[in-house]
Amino acid sequence: MRLIIYGLAIIGGLTSLSAFAADPSWPKNLIDPHPLSDDFTLPMPCGGAMTFRAVEVPSEGGVLDDIPVQMGQTSTEQGYSNYIHQSPLAAPFSSSKAGVKIYYIGKYDVTRNQYDAIMNNGTCPKPDQAGQKAMNEVSWFDAEDFSKKWSVWLLQNAKNSLPKRDSSYGFVRLPTEAEWYYAAQGGNKVSNTEFLEPTWPMPEGIEQYVMAGSELANGQVQAVGAMKPNPLGLYDMLGEVGQMMQDYYHLNRVGRLHGQAGGIIVKGGNYTFNPSDLNTALREEIPLYDSNSNKPTTLATMGFRVVIAAPTLGSLQETTQAETQFTDLLQKAENVSSDTHQLINNLKNQTTEASTKAGLDRISAQLDSDARVRIDAQAATMRAQIEAASALGMNIWEHQHTINLLEKELSILKMLNDKQKADIRANVDNHKKILQSSIEGYLDLIRQISDASSVNKSKQFSMVITAYKTRKLDNLAFFADQAQNLLSIPKKEWTVQYITKQISAIPAAQARDKE
Repeated sequence: MRLIIYGLAIIGGLTSLSAFAADPSWPKNLIDPHPLSDDFTLPMPCGGAMTFRAVEVPSEGGVLDDIPVQMGQTSTEQGYSNYIHQSPLAAPFSSSKAGVKIYYIGKYDVTRNQYDAIMNNGTCPKPDQAGQKAMNEVSWFDAEDFSKKWSVWLLQNAKNSLPKRDSSYGFVRLPTEAEWYYAAQGGNKVSNTEFLEPTWPMPEGIEQYVMAGSELANGQVQAVGAMKPNPLGLYDMLGEVGQMMQDYYHLNRVGRLHGQAGGIIVKGGNYTFNPSDLNTALREEIPLYDSNSNKPTTLATMGFRVVIAAPTLGSLQETTQAETQFTDLLQKAENVSSDTHQLINNLKNQTTEASTKAGLDRISAQLDSDARVRIDAQAATMRAQIEAASALGMNIWEHQHTINLLEKELSILKMLNDKQKADIRANVDNHKKILQSSIEGYLDLIRQISDASSVNKSKQFSMVITAYKTRKLDNLAFFADQAQNLLSIPKKEWTVQYITKQISAIPAAQARDKE
């Protein structure tokens, strides 16, 4: 009997150990049906794992750097919920690429296999294909508990698999709406124009990208990854199950979020939607609690995916950097409104009443905040100007290249009759007119960029060039670099003739998209 008990204890011990194994042993198709070379994977208990995609966010490198993400729709239909507004976004982790930081978001919705691996309470249910369906019928609190338990398990069993921000380890949580929206639209893998569309680019039609509608979803949750991914390699960002966010729902007060926090934000629609009704602006409010069951709300149409996040300050060094950058940003803001600040200081010196001084301090702080918003807007404007100059530079090259070809054709094709020659000359003249106008517009953009004294130009160029290279638009990155080089040349040389000469000398291999 003692031997039998001892043997059972060993078996029980092995079962417990397997629940905490950090090396994935599940079949690969149950971890990632569509593996990519740049995927990021974290282990789970029971030999499971989850795959993430890195999302690059433009950053100038500072602790306080962020970008404004324009979310929502311009349509006023359901504008109280889905209307356009901005939200700041920053990423915690450094990247090998200049000009960006990254965060990680789940490549797929959390599956039933993965949910069971974390919430198994020491047992290890065998993963199977049926468990590849997106986990649903879970509450927001269940998703939070999943994130907490997995984060603790990772810290205790696979700490070194987590990305780090300076000396602080990452952790798992639900995404914020800004994180979800930026990733869903394709992040910096799409152009600014594409980002503002209702969905990410879907060249093969929305039915190829979303698991929704009676024909595709058949009225129920399906296995993750059955449709095509978005430009970041993320699956089922629309349709399948609605995805719960970390932050609470707010109404839209015509361009900004309303002050009252409500229930759960659920993004992406779900399998019951008609595919044509789905877009990334869509946001639903789901109550945290079900008044019928008197329990946390769970729905068959609601699930979640997770992100890897980190503390905002990863070390004492970053705290010092934050203090320095804040002081620098504050100084720039005060410089923008220096005359008004001087007037406020004079008024403060002339009064002894504490409440008046406090009121003046609040006005001063609001001025700094407003000035910071203007500076951020100026930086965004400059990036748009750089992008426009890059596109115009490429356009100028194309027109000049066409002119050169047509003029060469005129010189070598002796058999052309007078009408054919006249047609070619007319075509050349038309291209020259467009070329002249394009160069004038190009130079106007360069002057505007040059005259913007409150913005760090080199950082804005770096961010634009990095974004182009990420999207494999090396030709536009080249023209952005050409525009930056022009800023180092005396303005008196900024002439139509100079631009024509410089751009004409660019070889086709650099000027044209290699794809």
